[in-house]
Amino acid sequence: MELKLQSILFPDKEEYTDYADLFYKGGLGIQDKAEQCFVFSKYSTCDFGAYLNAFSMKKWKKHTKIGQTSLKLVIKGDFELVLSGYHRIEESAKRDVLLKKEYHCDEKTEISVNIPNNKETLVAFELRMYSDCYVYDGGYYAEVNEEEFNEVRLSIATTTFKKEDFIRKNVKMIKDEILSKDDIIGRNVYLHIVDNDEGRVLSAEEFEGEHVYYHRNKNVGGSGGFTRGMIESLQQKPKATHVLLMDDDVVVLSESIKRTYLMLLLVKPKYKEYIISGAMLCYEEMDVFHEDVGFLGADGGQNSSKGHGKIVDMADMLQKEEAKTKKADSYAGWWYCCIPATMIEKNGFSLPLFIRVDDTEFSFRNQAKFITMNGICVWHMGFTLKFNYFMEYYQVFRNFLIEEACNPSRGRRERIWSRFNGLFLSEILRFNYNAAEMIVDAIRDYLKGPAFIEEEKCQERLKTMSAKNADMKDFEEFDEYGVDIDSIYQEDYRSLKDTILYRLTFNGQIFWPKKWLRKGPAAVAHDWFYNPQRQCLVDSVIAINPNAYTAEIRKLDKKKFRKVMKYYFTTVKRYRKMHKVIDKAYYDRRRYLTSYKFWKEYLELDKYQ
Repeated sequence: MELKLQSILFPDKEEYTDYADLFYKGGLGIQDKAEQCFVFSKYSTCDFGAYLNAFSMKKWKKHTKIGQTSLKLVIKGDFELVLSGYHRIEESAKRDVLLKKEYHCDEKTEISVNIPNNKETLVAFELRMYSDCYVYDGGYYAEVNEEEFNEVRLSIATTTFKKEDFIRKNVKMIKDEILSKDDIIGRNVYLHIVDNDEGRVLSAEEFEGEHVYYHRNKNVGGSGGFTRGMIESLQQKPKATHVLLMDDDVVVLSESIKRTYLMLLLVKPKYKEYIISGAMLCYEEMDVFHEDVGFLGADGGQNSSKGHGKIVDMADMLQKEEAKTKKADSYAGWWYCCIPATMIEKNGFSLPLFIRVDDTEFSFRNQAKFITMNGICVWHMGFTLKFNYFMEYYQVFRNFLIEEACNPSRGRRERIWSRFNGLFLSEILRFNYNAAEMIVDAIRDYLKGPAFIEEEKCQERLKTMSAKNADMKDFEEFDEYGVDIDSIYQEDYRSLKDTILYRLTFNGQIFWPKKWLRKGPAAVAHDWFYNPQRQCLVDSVIAINPNAYTAEIRKLDKKKFRKVMKYYFTTVKRYRKMHKVIDKAYYDRRRYLTSYKFWKEYLELDKYQ
């Protein structure tokens, strides 16, 4: 039989208008809502070799059991169809024309062309219009053997906390564009909405229907919300074979979900235990790629395996499509992550980490392997505007220490320690005493052992620790300082003399009289960007978030400096003395902490139904 693997997509919603080059390049199509088509003008050229419409030929052939592939279009007009294959040579895209053919369709017509056998990474088509052309529909098809279909019941589990607008929009889309269809996908997709907001703006009555379920949950963060989604997916009738974890503050296309389902339906036995990891694109700049698979780098930081950047040019798309995801210490983020149910049943649910590193730990624990594909993606709210020290310093560091205790490895812990020691020094050298203290708090709370995370006090801890976050105010309040906001991420040249004095005196906080300090505030970044020369031997800094247009003044305080440094050395000494015993306690408890027995009690499932 013939099965449609991929639909041709159009920018048919207002939010995509400024990013039409994700769909096609060249001629600007005009949507004709009455005819339900896109119209391209005479003598224009339209190239559908774009991120959402190029066909991932190599990956479909590698991972699935497909036969002859073809392109079908429903179209009216006079045009030339050019079908091309693309692969990468060094950093450039190499195009090979596979076929050309002219068509003269006086009325709405379905045309079909077989795709010649090839070894190209991506296949795409171009239309060269000799008249106004009306494109109604289209897609890439493949010959498949129905008897070889895998049994697939795909459960989408999305956990939400005060993101009602996003949830309502995504649920409506899934109902309208997937669940309402009487096809193999519509009959085998399920949706579980896990609501962590105990204020309960949302309700079961608003959402529930065939294959759609709403679950009240405690505010136990992403790890607790997604675990609830996993539990419900495994307990639904019939049980899910795969669980697609998806963030709440995302925009997603139904096509991404459909391609995911079809990949699972056709995947070869060799790849059945792979995670399908969707890409995160930036919600604020929709043609910017952030990450689909990440890895823990040599610097101890979480990095994108494929780098960041725009995905408009064919060379950039090929780089993302061909880049390897087999780096050591790789993980898939839970913004769009499709996990085989067998993996959960074999190795358990999430660790109760509340927020951050839960997805990384899950990948490490399962030694996960990944499938990625252009066009399987979400647009996620950016992290720049949401940066805060509680999340990035306390939660990440504490949870990585716990992760390493549960999944001991060679070298990871040293890299993580090196990174956060560096961050501690960076923050204390720019007078950000609260942030530096939170890094030490992470070590302190890790040393409390597994009993600490077994207790459900997430909200109390969030409230207490978040009080130490930066008190960022509108940048207009600081107009008097005349700061050049565009220079925040420009690194200043370091003088040798200042570097020596900066290090010897901990930036004027020891051995340096206050009267010798330069008058500030010096303009520095609010996040990880470190510019020591600019803040060298000044009495204050102004930390700026140029994206949110906010800032905070931080003053040198020798008393606070001594207090935090004492706290640091005392805690590190205690860590060195105790960590082997604490590591063993976490390791011995890890299976219980990821078990259904633990989570049933932790989530109070008898109460929250």
